[in-house]
Amino acid sequence: MTKCQYETQAGDSPSIKGMKAEMKSRLLGPVLLLLLFLRAPASGLGSVLVKSFTYIQSYYTWQEAQTFCRRYEPHLPDRLTEEQQSDADALYLQSYYAWIDGQQTPNFYWSWYYGNQVSPWGGNKPSSGDACVYVSSNDKRFYVADCEKYYFFICYTMEQGEIQYTFINQTKTWSDAQQHCSTMNQDLAVISNYDQLYSASSEHDFPVWTGLYRDGATWSWSAGLSDYRNWALNQPGNNGDCVAISSVSKTMTTQNCSARYPFVCFVDNLLLVKENRTWEEALEYCKELNAQLVSVQPGDYTYISDRAMEADTDEVWTGLRYLAGSWFWVNGADMTLSDLPGCPLSELHCGAFSKNDPGSLEARDCVEEKNFLCYSEG
Repeated sequence: MTKCQYETQAGDSPSIKGMKAEMKSRLLGPVLLLLLFLRAPASGLGSVLVKSFTYIQSYYTWQEAQTFCRRYEPHLPDRLTEEQQSDADALYLQSYYAWIDGQQTPNFYWSWYYGNQVSPWGGNKPSSGDACVYVSSNDKRFYVADCEKYYFFICYTMEQGEIQYTFINQTKTWSDAQQHCSTMNQDLAVISNYDQLYSASSEHDFPVWTGLYRDGATWSWSAGLSDYRNWALNQPGNNGDCVAISSVSKTMTTQNCSARYPFVCFVDNLLLVKENRTWEEALEYCKELNAQLVSVQPGDYTYISDRAMEADTDEVWTGLRYLAGSWFWVNGADMTLSDLPGCPLSELHCGAFSKNDPGSLEARDCVEEKNFLCYSEG
């Protein structure tokens, strides 16, 4: 522990020691005195950052997908914000819904083109209120839905007495899908047995919306968090201003923003509070949210500093604090920083991320008012 000149020295008289203790008490307040006197040694806590992706099998336009994800997790309005290739590689995107040629008769019996009867129904068996059939690739079952919904679809043709299926990675209503198959001299898929079911609903490549879009000549993520790009061959194209990734290769292609695809909602456990508070007020505010001021480990610098760039202030409070001759994270996380001043000026005892020097933590006066980053532990 470094002994700084402004701290109590061994040779101080009792009156000087008492005066310094009283001054420190007035400056720190009860919350920080608890941190000073009850603070345990570092608990070995590592990264507090938690990121998760949720694949949504609803078929929305790019804007509708963004709106859905904002409602799904209001504090981070984004879909798929990939920081690196491993984020994309970790995603399993192979589940889909696809229209087939199931039709409802006036008496609510279900039959196929050749009159074959099949029975692998999923949870919502046919009823008078549903009119069209789709197959779920996930469980290889048939379901019924409003014919005006948008799904992928499967066409088929007979070649030398064998059924050949063609998966179409566009989404359409049931009637539009049927018409599209007709333009290919095919029909919506007839599925008469389980072998055909598994053949028709096997793994296929299709687009999945990401949060990347084009604004003029600039490509941006909808939450502004990442420089990650993984364009497919001959991309980006000029056929649209919104970007999807391949469900198989995870490469990126431009798409018309009004097309309807499944999408991925992305969430993390960070909360950027755009209110100006002192460091201690920020600490208390996070606790009121059942959260804590964020700590930062080496692998998190880029991601967390990118979140800090969204702040309204030039700097953002973190959980970094200097007390009793040492820097520490208030949540007890491992202290890996080595470039902080050993004896900061007496008023510069709180740590903030700087937007002007991304990724750097600066010692600042704790009474300055700034935005701040909390993280939830639940």
